Amino acid sequence: MPADFPIFIDIRQKQILIFGAGTIAARRMGILLAHGAKVKAAAPQINEAVWQLKEAYPGQLGISQRAYRMGEIPAGTAFVLAATDSPEVNACICQECRQKQIPVNNASDSSQCDFYFPAIAEHGSLAAGIVSTDGNHKKVAAFRKKLQQLMQECSLTEAE
Repeated sequence: MPADFPIFIDIRQKQILIFGAGTIAARRMGILLAHGAKVKAAAPQINEAVWQLKEAYPGQLGISQRAYRMGEIPAGTAFVLAATDSPEVNACICQECRQKQIPVNNASDSSQCDFYFPAIAEHGSLAAGIVSTDGNHKKVAAFRKKLQQLMQECSLTEAE
């Protein structure tokens, strides 16, 4: 099987839908908002961190406290994150996205993902995304931390 192709895209002002508002959704939502995306989130229960993001990014985050409704994903959506607590609902979201040719990430089933969220190391003008081809999240987290430290050390050296 070929390796996934790493790519960086400009998501400023792009419309992204997230179904679910728990811990994983909140973490990914924060990264997307920090990179300028316009995010709409829908979930019956909203994590406190999501409400805090709404305050931190006024005008960028819309929240609907309700469940996903089949057929609601509009054409032209940049991509969708299915992060509900129901694998069945996430699969339905993926199915709708595939029918509409919208890239989707299913937080509960990597086999249904069109793309993955990398661990991100950023410092100044440097940015790197890290994923593991074997799904080892601990290895990715450890490497991201070391890379972040290296980025900081390199920027100190460059300034001298």
